[in-house]
Formats: sequence, C-alpha cells, structure tokens
Amino acid sequence: MEQELARALGLSLHQLQQTGRRIDGAVGGVLQRGYPLLVHLLGRAKADELTDPTPRDTQDLTTALRNCENELTLTAEQFVDEARAARSTGELRAALGIDFAALNHTLAALAPRYRPISHGEAHEEALRTFVDLHRKDLLNRLRWSALEDFDARRPLTDWPELRTLDWITAPSAWALTVEVADTALLRAQVEEALAVRLGAPAPATGDSLPPIDFVRGRNKSVIAGRAEDLVALVTASGRTLPAALAAPAPEEEIPTWLEAAGALDFRVLGPDDVVAWLAALGQWPTDLPRTADLDRHGLTPEDLDEARNETNRARAARERARRLISVGNRELDVHSGDFTELNAVLREALDARPELVGGHHHFAQITPLGPRNRGNRTGNRPGRTQGRADRGLSQAQRTAIGYAGEWYAYHWLCRQYPGTDESSWVSTNRRGAFPGTPGDDGLGFDFRVGSGKQPLMFEIKATQGQGGQIELGESEVRAAQQHASHDRWRLLVITSVLDAAQLQVHMLPNPFSARGRGHYREEGGALRFTYHL
Repeated sequence: MEQELARALGLSLHQLQQTGRRIDGAVGGVLQRGYPLLVHLLGRAKADELTDPTPRDTQDLTTALRNCENELTLTAEQFVDEARAARSTGELRAALGIDFAALNHTLAALAPRYRPISHGEAHEEALRTFVDLHRKDLLNRLRWSALEDFDARRPLTDWPELRTLDWITAPSAWALTVEVADTALLRAQVEEALAVRLGAPAPATGDSLPPIDFVRGRNKSVIAGRAEDLVALVTASGRTLPAALAAPAPEEEIPTWLEAAGALDFRVLGPDDVVAWLAALGQWPTDLPRTADLDRHGLTPEDLDEARNETNRARAARERARRLISVGNRELDVHSGDFTELNAVLREALDARPELVGGHHHFAQITPLGPRNRGNRTGNRPGRTQGRADRGLSQAQRTAIGYAGEWYAYHWLCRQYPGTDESSWVSTNRRGAFPGTPGDDGLGFDFRVGSGKQPLMFEIKATQGQGGQIELGESEVRAAQQHASHDRWRLLVITSVLDAAQLQVHMLPNPFSARGRGHYREEGGALRFTYHL
C-alpha cells in the first residue's frame, strides 16, 4: 500500500517513509495533549523524566514509555496512538477512560501551563433543555405553591421573575467535576432549586388550574372588555381616577399592574376579581365597594353612559392638545406631518423680524462646567427638542418643533454662509420644505455647508424653552467624536423656537472637541449634556 501511495505521489518509498516519519514525529502535539495524562498516571516526577529532554519523535517517546506500561494500563503504542488521534487533552482523557474530576484535579496542579477542562456550558445547556421539556409541569407546581397568596389577593411581586425559570441553573461546581449531567442529576438539581427558592419542596399536586397560556390570554381579554366600564364607574362615582385607570389606554395599563403582581396566571378573573386586585394594589378608590356591580355603587347604566361620554370628551381634548403646537398666537395641527401651514407661519414671523437669523457666526460663550456631584436624575430620550420645557410632548409635537428649529437654522445658515442652499439641508426634515432627495437622519448632522473636502456640519437642537441641555442620538455622538479633532462639527441651538419675540440662535462647539471640552457636563452618559450660556 505504501508503494502504491508513493507512486501516486511521485515519491520513492524511502521519501514517503521519511515524510511519514516527519509527520508522525511531530512529538510536540502528542506531548502537549499527553503530558497531563502522564502526570496523572505516573506522577509528575516520572512524567518529567520521560519528556525532558523532549523525545526526538513519537518513536522515541514510545520506546521510553514501554517501561511504564503497567502504570499506563495500556501499551506504549496504544497510548501514543491515542494521543496522536485525539484533538485535545479532554478527548485523550475520554479515550483512556480516566475520571473527569480526577484529571481536572491534576490539571489544576499544572497551572498555568494547563487549565482544568470545563463542561459548564454543556451542563447549562442540558439543564435548560430539561427545564424547557418540563416547563408546564414546573410552572403548575409553582402556581400551586403560590395559590394561597393569589386567592388572598396578596401581590406576588416575585412571580414575573419566578415564572421565567431562568433562576434554575447548573451549579458552578459541576463544570469541573461532572462529565455528563444525566437526567437523574438534572432532575435532582431542579428539585433542589425549587426547594431553595420556595423555602420548602415544591408541591407535586394541587387544584386543577387552567393552562397558563389560556388563563393569561383570557384574563387580558376580560380586562380589555371591562376597562372602559371601570373607568366610567369610578368617574360616575365622583372619585379621582387612580393611575391604572387614568392612563391613556387603561386596557393596557391595568394588565401591566396585575402582571407585575402575578395576578394573571392562576385563575380566570371576573370583573369583581379585577376590581379586588386593583384595590389590593392601591389602584381603586378606598371608599368605593370592591365590586363592578352597579347596584352596589348606587349607579345605573345611564350614569355610566354619561361618565363614558365625559371621559371620551376629556380624552378627545387631551388627544387634540397633543396634536397642536402654538406658534405666536396661532394653534397648528401638526399630527399629519404636513408642515405647509407651519411653513407659512414661520415665513410670516421671519418676514416680520428678519433679525431672527441675523448676527454673526461666532461660537456662543458658554460657562465651563464641572462634573455633577449627585447622580443623574433625568430620563429623557435623545431627540431634537431639549429641556424641561419640552417634556410631555407627543411625537408629532416633537417632530414639528424639531422641524421649526431646522427651518430657522436653514435661513440662519443662508444668511451667514453664502454657499448654503437647499442641498445643504441633509436631514429628513428637508422634505417639509423642499422636493427631491428625502434626506438621511443617520449622518450625525442636519446640515452640510460647503462642497469641498472640509465642509461645516451642523446638528440642530430646538427647544420651546431657554435651552441648557442637549441630547445626542447615537449617530450624532459618532459623528461628533469622529470630527472632534477640529471645529467643523457644530451645534446650532434654537431657543424659544415657537416664540419669535424670544427666539435666539446659538452656535455651540462640539462637546468632544478641544474647544468644547470642559464646557459641558455629561448627564447619564455620552448622549445627554448640560451647558450654561
């Protein structure tokens, strides 16, 4: 066979044998995999004696091992063959039938050259598979354990986390001591985890409960069908609506409260059950009966109809208010995103006061700020409107205010930089003023002034108030950091943007640049900055 292979390769038999000897003689890999096993079987002193100096090849290693075959429990040739075939020390251990934990003890003693073999990931995967296979049964046992508290309307604040079963994990000690986590071991670990978490063994039987997926879906439907009635009932009773009922969408808010209390996963709830749970959570007027029965409240269906009408009128008024912005003395509906009317009002304001976009393109003087001593308490999202004056705005209002800011910024830039034209406006807000390209909000700036290799870039921040805080989105932070070595990435802050009598344009430096560094204070990370003019 060797002769045929040699002919196929165009080699002499001697050349083939020499090549094979060089390949087989790569004793380094064999020793790398086999040395820990030699230490484990023969002791470290003997293993070092056999491998130092390093044998020239596997044949020399085989010869040296022949005197140790009794301790090896297999022939020297078999040991070397297994070491050559194995891809790792772990595979070699398995081939030789050596105890997993025992070899890890040896490997630990050989640190840092060797590290114990960990089966931690495999054990965790096996446990997750076991838990998934028995999930319905495990959840029922947990439901039985908590049923008494549920029936007593005691909030189960840990239930949302408990029902995930993610807290059932493989012990870390298994990683180095357990070769294979079999079913019996996994079951025992799950039972122990249940007992530790519950403070007692989990019950194996209990009341007949509907399937958890069914009961959760049914309860959501029950609440969705009765939420409006409950709001009307409380309103007709002349009481202040609690948070769960006063929300814009109580059919979504009520399940959120009950979900957090674990109240949706056990039994199908009736209207009175929902009220009882709201009361238990402090979301029902304390002086009202804990029932949805109108007679108990001294109300009629007509009373509820009138309350619904009142609620609907109030809701409609709130919704309409969230569609409007006030520019000067005019209210504009901006919900549709069509800014034709807004453009006309802004143009009237600018024509009446052209100085709004006057002045000079100098950086505003801002006061250096030190780090905040106390933790950040703000929680606004990055956006185009800034500061306390803009809190509570709808998305439509935020978009319109951001657009107004960019509209004024465009005309300010045209006045300050003669090369500015509609192509300089690169954000998607340009669609409100010009046809053609839709713009791109992922560039990290709203205007690019100049067509050369070193254009000026302006990110616009608009606010109804006096400013003092800016929020940068991820693309804006990325662009600001990318251009921090120069002053070409800049901020234009438009304050009092909806009040032409107070409107001002401030050009501020890049917070990450040398000019801007020390003049801003990070609030909650690199997305929000405070500054003082």
